[in-house]
Amino acid sequence: MPRARLPLLISTVVLIVSPIWLPAIADDPSPAAVGLGGAEQIRLLIEQKSAEKQNAEKEIVLGQGAVASAVQRVRELKKQLDEAELRVNAESERVTSLQESSKAIDQMLAELRLSLPQHEAADQLVLVAAKVSARMDKMKAAEAQLQNQLAVLRKSSVEWRSKASDAEQKIAAIMTQRPELEKKITESKTALDAADVTVSTALQAVAAAQANVDAMNNTLAAQDEQVKTTTASIESLARSVASLENSLNTLREASKLTGTDASAAIQGLEKAIASFAPLKTNTAALLAEVTARRDDVAAKTAVAKTELETKIAEHKTAVAAAEPLRAAWTAAVDALAAGVTQEAELKIVKAESDRWQAMLNAQLTGLEPSLQKLQAESQIVASESLVASRQAEAALEPLGRFVSFSRDVAPILAQRCVACHNTRSPGGRLNLDSFAALLKGGESGAAVTAHNSAESLLLTMVEDGSMPKDADPLSDAEIAVVKHWIEVGAPLDAGIALTADLFDVMPEQTQPLPPTEYRVAIPVTAVAFSPDGSQIASSGYHEVLVWNTADGALVRRISNVAERIYDLEYSADGTTLAVAAGTPGQLGELKLFSAADGQLVRTLVRARDVVFALSFSPDGKLLACGGADRSINVVSVADGAEVVRIEDHADWVMDINWSPNGQRLVSSSRDKTCKIFEAATGNPVITFSGHGEPVYSAAFLADGTTVVSGGSDRRLRVWNSADGKEVRAIAGFGGDVFRIQILPDDVILSASGDRALYEHKAADGTQLRKMEGHSDWVYTLCFNPGRKLIASGCYDGEIRIWNSEDGSMTTSFIAIPKLPADQSVAAQK
Repeated sequence: MPRARLPLLISTVVLIVSPIWLPAIADDPSPAAVGLGGAEQIRLLIEQKSAEKQNAEKEIVLGQGAVASAVQRVRELKKQLDEAELRVNAESERVTSLQESSKAIDQMLAELRLSLPQHEAADQLVLVAAKVSARMDKMKAAEAQLQNQLAVLRKSSVEWRSKASDAEQKIAAIMTQRPELEKKITESKTALDAADVTVSTALQAVAAAQANVDAMNNTLAAQDEQVKTTTASIESLARSVASLENSLNTLREASKLTGTDASAAIQGLEKAIASFAPLKTNTAALLAEVTARRDDVAAKTAVAKTELETKIAEHKTAVAAAEPLRAAWTAAVDALAAGVTQEAELKIVKAESDRWQAMLNAQLTGLEPSLQKLQAESQIVASESLVASRQAEAALEPLGRFVSFSRDVAPILAQRCVACHNTRSPGGRLNLDSFAALLKGGESGAAVTAHNSAESLLLTMVEDGSMPKDADPLSDAEIAVVKHWIEVGAPLDAGIALTADLFDVMPEQTQPLPPTEYRVAIPVTAVAFSPDGSQIASSGYHEVLVWNTADGALVRRISNVAERIYDLEYSADGTTLAVAAGTPGQLGELKLFSAADGQLVRTLVRARDVVFALSFSPDGKLLACGGADRSINVVSVADGAEVVRIEDHADWVMDINWSPNGQRLVSSSRDKTCKIFEAATGNPVITFSGHGEPVYSAAFLADGTTVVSGGSDRRLRVWNSADGKEVRAIAGFGGDVFRIQILPDDVILSASGDRALYEHKAADGTQLRKMEGHSDWVYTLCFNPGRKLIASGCYDGEIRIWNSEDGSMTTSFIAIPKLPADQSVAAQK
């Protein structure tokens, strides 16, 4: 209720209460007014007035109660009025809010109606892209199917060709072996026939010897029979004589006993016994003769048997000698027959292989043009798909329906996450080096769930601050980008490979501008003369500083380079300046700038870590560089195309230089070696390992075969690239040798940590000159042959320019820029 109505309400309440007590107060209390006289009248009047007073007081009390009640009512009404007023205000605010919401809805509707054609157009582009993509997928599938078919045909063709070739080779081998086999058969047959003759002759000799033994055995048997018969006769004669002698003895004893004269009989017996004596003698002689003849026959029989055994042995020997010859002949005959059979079979195999090969080649000839046509069409469709997808992405992005992984998300991951989640050290087994690795997730599961940020572990951990670990949390803007990217489906930009390295898909970032002025000098790590010697470029902080050689005046500041510059070199025509630089642990780069105005021409190499060295090829068409990623890159100056990439060193590549003919490269490394490579292929030629300490610089002498290197061992070492042997070591340095350059006549110019520059003869190591005066390490140097000048850069920020003919210093200045900031060149393209 409005505040203006409150007094009116109070007045109304007073008017309502007043009639109760105002008439009594208005009565006139005088005697004249009551119309009575005397004391009685006065008493009556007093009583009356007292009663009236009592009534009035009663009315007053009642009135006061009514007033109090009215006031309370007023208060209640006022409270209600306040509450009503609050409700009115709230309703007013609600109405206002609804009106504003209505306006916002109207505005949103207007915007939606305005954006609807854009969304419809974007949807149409998405549809077109999807159709083209589907068409491309079908063509890719058809191409893959055709390639598989061709691969099967080629494999079969190769197999049949191999069979034919194998059969042909075997036939040729058989044909080659046949004359030898035939010769072997002939020779083995001749030898076998001779052996068979020997066997036959031996067999005949065995038969003759056997016949002789048999005859001798027969004779010996007859002789044995004769000896037996003679022995039996002799024994019979002996028995007869013994019987006569017994009879004689018996007769004599009987005669003695009986006394009978038996002399006649005894004499007769004695004569008879005596007549046997010659016969007994002859019989013994006959037995001896017969036994002798028998023994002679037995001896001859033994000789015959021995001869038989000899002949049998000779026969066995002849048979044994003939068997290998027979086996060899049989084997040769079998081999020849097998060869003939195998040749016939192989000719069948070859004919069949040739037939299949011809048939398969005909199919290949028919299909290969189809594949080429399909591949050409696929390339066209792939290009159309890429264009359509990029158009769709470009249409969706302003509508908030697409977030670029390459431009928006990858830089956040690279700067805040990859240090702990990469291929070499995947924390929690989560690797973020590529889109494919991100989608794979880690030991806790998937890192990203497309269209669902609430279920995406990656977003959860960056929102609650648990990641990045031991580092500042992501900003709200960065988290919003990641969340939006997930909500729109976590897409990958069209044309980017799933496995592409995160660093490679990120757009090149413009480097921070250098400070307007330097509070202190910084180390000079690189210097380079322009070809005419009028200017000298040096390293700065996020910039290259170009100075006037004559007086050290600052000519130009070239920015849009990484934090530290490590090497500089002008092209031979002086139109461009190559810069090797990097921000340690984050990126490295090889950039080409216009020498005239400092504008960026192109970025030739981007690396994961700093680039330490660069070198133009003798013809100026190529640039080689090496750095902390341990690789050497050779790129085309014209377009930055990679010609060759060499990954052979085990640690930082500190320096790189070309041979005079441009065919080879020599590198030096923190892995304590310097190496030579073929520039065209990257193939290693030879490694020099004699330093035993990091090698900072290396270069070819004029002959293109001899190399000079220098490093932490405080030596210059001269090497023969033909055999890898050290020719000589040049000592005398009081610090590390940081940089070398070869001057005319193979004079070695070197910069050392002992605060001096040196010149030595490469031929014998003789020190020609020592240029002193720097107050700290001399990091870098360069030489201009036209003006015969040497420049050196020192750790304390001083640049000195020397006369190369006598070693005298011509100019010295501290490389601190003092130009206004608006004169600094932000070299961008």
